[in-house]
Amino acid sequence: MKRLLLVTLLISCAASIAAAQQSARTAIEANAKQFTEAFNKGDASAVANMYTMDARVLPPNGEIVEGRPNIQKFWQGAMTAGVKMVSLETVHVETEGNVAVEIGRYTSTMPGAGGTTTTDKGKYVVVWKREGERWKLAVDIFNTSIPTASATP
Repeated sequence: MKRLLLVTLLISCAASIAAAQQSARTAIEANAKQFTEAFNKGDASAVANMYTMDARVLPPNGEIVEGRPNIQKFWQGAMTAGVKMVSLETVHVETEGNVAVEIGRYTSTMPGAGGTTTTDKGKYVVVWKREGERWKLAVDIFNTSIPTASATP
């Protein structure tokens, strides 16, 4: 009897954890869609409001961008530079309490030389923090998957 009760309790806990993981993933995927829509509309303020007040963005080849106002300036700069048509794909989400880690892929288009466009494909890791009922970006790091051109001696 005790063994059956223990097994039932363990199954119940595992189901509860799985449901919480799926709920967080669903919310984070919805947030990724919201981020994409705001970015593609050129709304840096809406993008920045998806971050915690003390969030950090760790862009490739650049310094850490800290705090929501600076993050808004960072994304506005990217939009002004012509980065557009961003898409995000959530690959994996793992949660522990009020923190979640998302691993994903991105694609973006930006102006290239001579009026052409360049497509960048890369990967990202985001640390999300739950504030009340909402998940907000706390740490956002991304980099390209496109190999750099070899330097010719």
